Amino acid sequence: MIKKKYIIIIIIAVLIAIPFLPLLAITGGLLYARITGTDKIDNSFALLLPNEIGFYEITADQLADRIKNKTNDNYIIVDIRDDASYDEGHIPGAINIPLNELGYRLFSLDKTKDIIVYCFTGVTSEVACQILINAGFKDVYSLTGGMKAWDYPIETSDGRVNI
Repeated sequence: MIKKKYIIIIIIAVLIAIPFLPLLAITGGLLYARITGTDKIDNSFALLLPNEIGFYEITADQLADRIKNKTNDNYIIVDIRDDASYDEGHIPGAINIPLNELGYRLFSLDKTKDIIVYCFTGVTSEVACQILINAGFKDVYSLTGGMKAWDYPIETSDGRVNI
């Protein structure tokens, strides 16, 4: 038989958890939609598109085309990985601002340029994008798939740019 104090603890835990159930449902739905590659969880619940939540997504192919097209250089590529990862290899022209330094180094970035952010897998860069959006940057992009999706030449730290 379950003791009375355990029943009370279970009831309190359930009451504390109830306000968080919608958040858990939305988070689970977002994760499901991200894994399945759809923008809908089911027929009744549509997710926000990237530009509606503040930042855009850019594919490796789109970024490579943009780098190759020398007529439009109105962008900054930011590698938010740690220094060692950046030194091993990074997207040509990228600057290194590790995520833990972004908060106090973002003011050195030009708000009039597009900011293209990437990490290793493309997940952490979304956090960085949100930090930039909250700081007033308008045209912020996250590289879909991060460095893992980058099948183009990389630079090593020989040509490193620091800001």
